[in-house]
Amino acid sequence: MDQLRQFRHFIEQAEQVWTQIASSPRGKPVYTVNGVDYTPLPERYNSKRKISRIFRRYWGIKLTDRMIRNLDLRLIKGKLCVPYRAYPPLPMKVQSLHWKANRPNQKVVTAILSGGSKNMRIEYRLIRSNPTVAFTIMKRTGCDYDLRYRPQAQTTARQPSKRKSKPFQNGRNKLLKPP
Repeated sequence: MDQLRQFRHFIEQAEQVWTQIASSPRGKPVYTVNGVDYTPLPERYNSKRKISRIFRRYWGIKLTDRMIRNLDLRLIKGKLCVPYRAYPPLPMKVQSLHWKANRPNQKVVTAILSGGSKNMRIEYRLIRSNPTVAFTIMKRTGCDYDLRYRPQAQTTARQPSKRKSKPFQNGRNKLLKPP
């Protein structure tokens, strides 16, 4: 039961890290670019590398990249800025946590998160590469419904590939040409 409590605390911290960064620059100067207000991040979050290190304490590489992309960062006057807006309540508080798979280097847990408009059932896959390394969240369900983890939008439908026609070669292809 003690390990389950540790994972509960770990997941709560992981869910809160994005909003801590996104809502950190309150009371700072606001810059308007193309009708969107931006505000600079504090010193401890003033580069993508620093933000990535903070996210990587909890999240895998793919989820870290998604979370950074969903912060809508912009460099203005030499400062890294985020849009100045109020964020809706997001599900962050773990109501309950249950094991689905409990292996030494891989855990699959189902959590019910509250804090948003409704409770959400989320499944996490936590992996560690070495017994001395901390666990990392590699997969999370429900990403499409949470603005922190949304995948990159598909801007256009997939275009059919244009194949280059090969010129006829000497030999065999000449035989196939009609006279």
